Amino acid sequence: MALKAQRIQIGDSIEEANEYLYANGMTDGLPVFPPTEDRVMRMCEGVSLDPDFEIALLPPEWSPATVEAIAINAVMAGCRPEHMPVLVTAVEAMACPEFVLLGVLASTGGYGVSVMLNGPIRKEIDLNCSNNLFGPGKMTNATIGRAIRLIQLNIGGVVPGVTDKSCHGWPGKYTLCWGENEEASPWVPYHVEKGFDPSDSTLTIFAAGSLCRIGAGWTTKGLGALQSLAYGMRPVGPMLQGLGNGARPLVVLGPETAKQIHKDGISKAEVREYFFVNARCRFEENYHPDSGETLSFDQMLKCSTNLWPDGTVSIADKADDIAVVVAGGPGRQSVFFPANARSTPVTLKIDPAIRAKIS
Repeated sequence: MALKAQRIQIGDSIEEANEYLYANGMTDGLPVFPPTEDRVMRMCEGVSLDPDFEIALLPPEWSPATVEAIAINAVMAGCRPEHMPVLVTAVEAMACPEFVLLGVLASTGGYGVSVMLNGPIRKEIDLNCSNNLFGPGKMTNATIGRAIRLIQLNIGGVVPGVTDKSCHGWPGKYTLCWGENEEASPWVPYHVEKGFDPSDSTLTIFAAGSLCRIGAGWTTKGLGALQSLAYGMRPVGPMLQGLGNGARPLVVLGPETAKQIHKDGISKAEVREYFFVNARCRFEENYHPDSGETLSFDQMLKCSTNLWPDGTVSIADKADDIAVVVAGGPGRQSVFFPANARSTPVTLKIDPAIRAKIS
């Protein structure tokens, strides 16, 4: 197995390697593992593909994301070889036109790529789907998410302040890889809703610009929990997304809240419909009539697919555009991810044929 990447002789210490890589804009600001030839070769063994096999072209430079190039960034992030099938699938998903990767990563809104896994692979690679899944503590979550950002930087050329025009950014741009807590969910998992078999391992990417935690309140009823959640999303969703078109937000229900809702006979489809109807703000909350705004309600109604004749602004164009999953640990908490109005989530099966046996 021959590698084709350029060799750079830096020195014998990790410190020297990090100083060089940081000075040349190849890191995310945190220390990395030097991608030595033996480490990269070992990482490439995580998939049954040749190192020079091209997975996709990534914007804005449209550079080829080969297995070797992906492996280099995986090494830097601290990944293990068994993480490679996830990274290869993530690159494939990011390159899908409907995800609009360039628009997501170049936006002033500061969007990052959220990676959700479903199926058996979650346990096989020790992915955190429970307590603190969006926070620190689990190497798998942290390193896979970080590798995806390094891939965007070093292969795609997404450079903060240059091609990444984020006004503020947010910690989710560093790393955001997690899994649905299927075992704690009262409903079928997300990938089964999308037509996959429960035994399939899948990867779904969402454009995530922020994370809003919403408590379920003191209610003991499923409808009460939905009311609390919708009220929390009401100002956040439309305000953060604006009067956009095609937004597909993500709601991550905590297991306790999901079970409370399910116990009262409410289906996941009814949850989506409830959020679509009730998680709304008024048009004048976005464009106040006394602010001097020149755009009229009628003008905005013609060009905004989530503005309605009754003057309300919804978090999505229709109920089915709202993704509802179950993840996290004990507690009456849930999380809302407002959506990028131009990006469509992508779900792909992690092909078992590319998963190499790791000794």
